[in-house]
Parts: sequence; structure tokens; C-alpha cells
Amino acid sequence: MTTPASRASRSGSDAADRAEPRALRTRIAVLDVVREAFGEMALGELTVAEICRRAGIHRVTFYGHWKDVDAAAADALTEVIDGISAIDEQAIADAADTRSLAALYEDAQHELLVEFADHRDAYRQMAESPLFGRKLREKLGHRAELAIAALVRTGVEVPGVASGIAAAQLSGGITAATLLWLRSDAPDAPADLAATAAELNAQLPVWWPRG
Repeated sequence: MTTPASRASRSGSDAADRAEPRALRTRIAVLDVVREAFGEMALGELTVAEICRRAGIHRVTFYGHWKDVDAAAADALTEVIDGISAIDEQAIADAADTRSLAALYEDAQHELLVEFADHRDAYRQMAESPLFGRKLREKLGHRAELAIAALVRTGVEVPGVASGIAAAQLSGGITAATLLWLRSDAPDAPADLAATAAELNAQLPVWWPRG
């Protein structure tokens, strides 16, 4: 089993002060440990004591950030997802037309599938966690809002922007499909992932720019 890539960010628990450098270093260290541990053991085998031992921190420090292992694991993997799904602002600015802009987000979705396939055991474990599902929807929901805002700026008419319905429907569908795929035995060779990405793209709303 391999280990999900480490892409630390500052999202997650509100219990610790994210602006304090020591707290941030501790958070990054713990999330790195959790991601590494996923390459060695099942989520049910990972304990707070083991995380603290590997990260060199006390249990009270851990609980200052997360309430349990599931919460830390959800943060660890959704931060990787958030990093992969981010679109470079310059790339957005350089997009020649709406179709090129939409393709940036489609490519990011394909990269997410590759990440899920590379570390499928870890993500499959977390797919059963309601907390992970909620955090995944939040991350993808934010990315959906950014994608819609970028498309609207180029003249694409998107109904339901002001109410948030457009972003909720877009991200909700992708989240549900992603969790379904993770729980399945669908093949994940490169050609299979390309086919899955094409199926996901085919479900995008009618206002989504297509080639």
C-alpha cells in the first residue's frame, strides 16, 4: 500500500490557533504521520497513541486539533484533495476561451481520480466515514464555486449562482460519484480512469462549456 501525497494546508479543526507557528507545525507533522500510516495499516488499527508517538507530541496536543483519529484522517486526505483540485490563477487568466477554462477543471478532476487510484485502499477506508464525505463535499463545493465564478466572468450564463444551487448541485454530484467509485471494484488502470473521467464529464450541467 502506498501513501497519499503530502499537501499540508491550513484548513480543518477550529480548536487550535492556526496563526500560531508552533500549532501549524504540529498540525502539519500530525497530518504527514497519518498519511504515512495509511501506507502501513488500516484506519481501524491507527490509534491516537501511535500518531502521537510518531509525531513526537502529547495526546493533549493532538486533542487540541482533532477529537479522534477519524477527524485527523479526514483532514489528512481532504487536504491532499484540495491541493490537487486547485487551479493555478495564471492558468485561469491565460485560458483562451470558455472551453479551455472548463478543461482546466476537468483535468483537475482527472488528476483526483489518479490520486484516488494510486492510494485507493486509504481513500476506500475513508469513503465509509460520514465526516470524510462532508469534508469532501466542502472542498469540492469550494472548487465548484471558483469554477462557476470563473466561467461567469467569461460570459457563461449559469442559473442558480446567487442561491448557491449551481455549486451545490455540481459538487454534490461529483462527490456522490466519487464515493460510489471508491467503494466499488471498478478497474483503475489509466485507460479505465480516462473512461471514468469521461463519464463524469458527461454528467456535467447543460451550461457547462463542451467541445
